[in-house]
Amino acid sequence: MFRIRFKTLVYRPDLQITIRSNAGDWADDIPGLYENDEWRFDLPEDRFAGGMHFKFVLEKQYWMTGPNLFLHPNDGDDFTFEAPQVQFPPINEVIVENASFQQMFFGPNLAEGHVFDVVVIGSGVGGGIVAEQLADLGADVLVLEAGSYLFPTHIANLPRQHQIGQFDKHVWGLYDEFKVENFVNAAESQFGGGQAFNLGGRSVFWGGLIPRMQWWELEDWPSAIRWHLESPGYERAEQLMKWPLPPSSYQQQIKTLLASWVADFDHLDASIAVRHSNPASGTIGAGMFSTADLLAEAKLTDHPVGAHNLSVNLNHAAVKIHTDGDRVSMVEAHDLLSDRIRTFQGRYMILAAGTVESAKLAKISDLKDPTHQVGKGLTDHPILFTHFSIPASSPYHRADVSSKTLSRHRQATPDAHPYNLLLELGADLNQGRYLDPETLARHRAEKGNAMLCEIVFLFNAPLMEANHLEHSGPSYAKPVLHVQPSAAADAFGGEVEAIKNSLIAHLGGEPLPGQDLSLKQGAIGGVAHEVGTLRLGSGATGVVDTDLKYNGYDNLFVCDLSVFPTSPAANPTLTLAALSLRLADHVKSLL
Repeated sequence: MFRIRFKTLVYRPDLQITIRSNAGDWADDIPGLYENDEWRFDLPEDRFAGGMHFKFVLEKQYWMTGPNLFLHPNDGDDFTFEAPQVQFPPINEVIVENASFQQMFFGPNLAEGHVFDVVVIGSGVGGGIVAEQLADLGADVLVLEAGSYLFPTHIANLPRQHQIGQFDKHVWGLYDEFKVENFVNAAESQFGGGQAFNLGGRSVFWGGLIPRMQWWELEDWPSAIRWHLESPGYERAEQLMKWPLPPSSYQQQIKTLLASWVADFDHLDASIAVRHSNPASGTIGAGMFSTADLLAEAKLTDHPVGAHNLSVNLNHAAVKIHTDGDRVSMVEAHDLLSDRIRTFQGRYMILAAGTVESAKLAKISDLKDPTHQVGKGLTDHPILFTHFSIPASSPYHRADVSSKTLSRHRQATPDAHPYNLLLELGADLNQGRYLDPETLARHRAEKGNAMLCEIVFLFNAPLMEANHLEHSGPSYAKPVLHVQPSAAADAFGGEVEAIKNSLIAHLGGEPLPGQDLSLKQGAIGGVAHEVGTLRLGSGATGVVDTDLKYNGYDNLFVCDLSVFPTSPAANPTLTLAALSLRLADHVKSLL
């Protein structure tokens, strides 16, 4: 016998390290034992008499990087490896875990013979809201979520990640470390997004900006949807997502200045999905909205309404929807913890897995496509931005306050000034929270006490018919995306460049170290505004109708950004929340 050791404090159980070698045709995993801070493999030397070519493998799928390792073992030999000899690529798969809180409050409902009133696939903004609302209305609801319980709340409600002295948009600070890229780009495709597989979905990692869409953004939307959003849809969604505070005197000053600097625009307080405390009752602020919070509150509330009607199966990835004529009959889900397929039945089913995943599931399930639009139109609106700083010498510098405003041109139409302007001053303060005063003081000092600032232009864009999603093979195969950027902003580059230059000059802004003040274009899908793969239309003109019912099936609905028939200038979350509340009322009326 001989021994191979891999010393590591990073890859400890429940992460597993195995060995694959030429002796097993590079297919068989040789297990090891972890103890004393190392993986230990005891192997017979006669199996490798001609020498051993091998690699360590993480989680049976991530091969160590670099060339194969080679040994010529003899009886009694002892070989030790450690970092940096052994490196693995980043894990880019769904995180599967089952910690104590998940076991206690999100224990799965595995009653495969039970017929739920509603099965919801996905727990993000669309699925999380519609599921919680239906449970409150007395419906027996099951949520299937592929991910685990990663965070109890939106990450902005956690302590900051403390990138001292940098432009730190804390609300995105952990997304790159937890996102999953469950897709591949075709050769010419430029999609740069990702997916969040966890309780709450992408709502755990978002910026909280919730502007309403304006008439010119809704022009290509069905009239029934437009009328509902105007009243009462947006108001109901805002009541769910925010409790605002009055704007600060600094924000009022900035709005007054903007009215003179950019006179053709209306300048508004940027609406943010934050629930602040109620001073009269002494309520503790709940922080930025996420459906992880919403569903956790439901499960933690011991009451027949809501909590007792709601089941949430984490680590259950939907792999196929079964149909029987004009109805869906059940959904297959891969239980990632026990590694088996389970089936769940519901009188109604709501597909809310996201723009990419919902379209993929529709294709895997061979759902009807009478309009030939399933998977087509995947579009993300153009976003142009620049970061800058306001030095302490500027009259508009403030050390301990921030401002966030949203501006729209008064004569905006789909063809003229079709964008929102977001101006954020002091972004290092309003993108999260500090606990230790010394940390904040150090952060200010290392950036020269300058205010970190941002200008963003977000454009309205029609769906791009050539952009599409393809899928072939089993559910674990990744869909192939063909996505090009929208040209909706191209005709207005000079206009927004002039506005950006004027505002920075008025504010006395300066480039951040090592950067310039040019407008950069955000990556397609970079902030998860991609829409359109299961678009809504009037009657049978879209994939779903104005009730979000999937055309061709009596009991299947869709509730995520895939249903958007355009990519609006307004960040889409408030609109999706309003559609979710409306859908909950509609499905309840059918039960």
